[in-house]
Amino acid sequence: MLLNFLKQFFVIDDAEHESGDPKSFRISALRILLSASLLVVSAFTLHSTLLLDGTDSAYLVTASGIGCSLLLILLLASSRNFDRHASLILMATIAVSGVVLVGFSEQSSSLQLGVILLYSLPLLTRLFYRFKVSLFFSVANLITLAMSLHLSQSVGSAALTSTTFSGLYAQLLVFALFNVALPMAISRLIKTLQRSINRLKELAKSINHHSDLYEEIFEHTGTPTLLCDKRGVIIKLNQKALDLFPSVACEAIEGTKINDWIASISDSSNRFFWQSNVSECVLKSNTKNFLEVHRSSLTTHGHYVLHLQDITHLRALTEELENTQQTNSRLAHFDSLTRLPNHQNFCNQVNHRIHNVSDYYTGAMFIIRISQFKLLNKQYGRDQANRVILNFSRTLQSRLSDKTISGRLRGVKFACFMPVGQTYLIQRNLRTLIKSVLPEQIRIGDDVLNIDYQIGVAYYQNEGETAEELLERCEMALEYSTSAERIAFFDQQLEAKLIQEHKLGLALGEAIKNKQIQLWLQPQVVSSGDIRSFEALARWQLEDGTFVSPIVFIKLAEELGLLPKLAENLLKQLVAVLEEWHAESIKTPIAFNLAGQELMNDVFFALMMSMTSERPWLSEMLELEITETSPVMTNPLIHKRLRALSQYGYSIAIDDFGTGQASMGQLIDIPANILKIDRRFVAPLPDDKRHLDIVKSTVQLARSLNMSVIAEGIETREQANLLIGLGCDTLQGYYFGKPSPISEWTCNQHEKAKQLRMVY
Repeated sequence: MLLNFLKQFFVIDDAEHESGDPKSFRISALRILLSASLLVVSAFTLHSTLLLDGTDSAYLVTASGIGCSLLLILLLASSRNFDRHASLILMATIAVSGVVLVGFSEQSSSLQLGVILLYSLPLLTRLFYRFKVSLFFSVANLITLAMSLHLSQSVGSAALTSTTFSGLYAQLLVFALFNVALPMAISRLIKTLQRSINRLKELAKSINHHSDLYEEIFEHTGTPTLLCDKRGVIIKLNQKALDLFPSVACEAIEGTKINDWIASISDSSNRFFWQSNVSECVLKSNTKNFLEVHRSSLTTHGHYVLHLQDITHLRALTEELENTQQTNSRLAHFDSLTRLPNHQNFCNQVNHRIHNVSDYYTGAMFIIRISQFKLLNKQYGRDQANRVILNFSRTLQSRLSDKTISGRLRGVKFACFMPVGQTYLIQRNLRTLIKSVLPEQIRIGDDVLNIDYQIGVAYYQNEGETAEELLERCEMALEYSTSAERIAFFDQQLEAKLIQEHKLGLALGEAIKNKQIQLWLQPQVVSSGDIRSFEALARWQLEDGTFVSPIVFIKLAEELGLLPKLAENLLKQLVAVLEEWHAESIKTPIAFNLAGQELMNDVFFALMMSMTSERPWLSEMLELEITETSPVMTNPLIHKRLRALSQYGYSIAIDDFGTGQASMGQLIDIPANILKIDRRFVAPLPDDKRHLDIVKSTVQLARSLNMSVIAEGIETREQANLLIGLGCDTLQGYYFGKPSPISEWTCNQHEKAKQLRMVY
């Protein structure tokens, strides 16, 4: 009781500390000083009263003590409301008392007391006023120091030997302590405390702001929300959550457990359902009200935020949907047109069959694809084409045994799985069986159509395969069916080949991306043996040092659509070399192969045109060889772009003439001025007369069209002399020079390219 009173009186209770008000600090310091002073003065007055000797000086001292005590009591009483006035009076009283004692007292003890009172003024004033006021009293005390030193000397050194101020250094030390060190230390402390208080106020304001913000977010989450601890005790809930429990106060829910209000129905044995991510529950007060509880963890406090979603209507819709799905289950598992099992249902039936049969069970899975169905669809329309599919499925089902499972995968693809004996494990016998069940003709109205198929077959021999794996193998085999051999069988070698091609395709994509495919040059010579030009050939060397055949990776790039990017990289590499040769006055052209797919690509064609416009000399140094075997070479867009390049001055050669698409037609549509005789016509020379006649006729045809002729694949002197005699303008082959890296022709400042040595 007394302790609380003292805390409140001296303003040192917790409430005053938390407020951080500077006025509270001043009042507290003032009351402490006044109380201490009152105790000292009261004790002095009481002591003086007891020792009264009847003299006037004794009565004067006692009266002064009583006056000072009354003044201190008055200042204590007014310290809360008039703290600044009270502190000012206290400081003035101390200052006046000090001055009187120093200036008018003749006793050394009074002199010492006066000096102490004056020296205490800088420290005491700093408690109530700014540092400048304290500094003023510190400077003023220089006068006090001087007077003290003067008076001490006048009294005599012998009398002052045992006193506190008996030495000059002692007085200087006391002066420095009371007037410099302590005021500055207290000033620093007060400044630090003020900054800390201001910082704490800012933090408290920020915390209150965030607390209000979180309260608002929690209240307006949009869903009923609870906050609970790990034991399931509800800490807080928002208004939407409270609305789920009508006529129940918030205080009645907070502090109780969730199990008192909500029960889990998804896992009735789980007493801690709120710790699950999602749990389906029901209100205990209304079992027809279903909730879905979604949990979010608060890692800082280890509490859970539970969002309650009312799913009563959703549950009713789900039940209705389940009834509808049961009604339409047949449509979900069967093709709507043919009523055959769809892909998923077909796989399920096959898997059920092969997982529930005895050992040594063998079967055959095959996919049937109706060829050229798009033409039928375009010619007869979609409805009639659907009749073809329907008639085919009915005919197929009628010819298959009851033990065969059949289904429609998608479009014009059908799948069948049939058990087979040892006889049909022979591919020839199984091929005959499959052909016997497939209808060769289908009637559409009055028309009878011949139907062609492509079929991929895979065997099942009780090795644990699934229907999905068998279908995938059938798809692999189907890709290798041809117009000549329409039924293709899957085997491990085919799978390995497909995997190898896939890996090679991935590696090719990376090689093109990283520009790892390089250009090699093979010389093309005239009859004298001098090099007339070069042919640029692409070479791809793997990390193990082996080379991939250009025939393989060029075809693969064409299938993967990578050919335009590959040609772009090689063309940039070649043009960079031609720029150096042009600067060195090396006037030897280089032929660059195009397969047709590149010229169909707008980006590549735009690159060629931009290079040509920036380098007018490029058409004289770069020859274009068109691979005539490419199917797209008959496209009118190719012909249009080749004519544009020809107008810019490019020489265009038809490569592999006589082996590709509509060779004679190409001579009309393509503005070519060079014919290249393929190596397959040159290799049998000079012994094969038939090939010799073909070469002669090709040379004569080129002469009649005013075209130059290049023969490639020359490997012997006899072949070279024969072709020179037939009138070939340019010769190319291993006999004259094998392809070599382009760096061999550019090293040593293009020394080899400048020399252009004779071949023989």
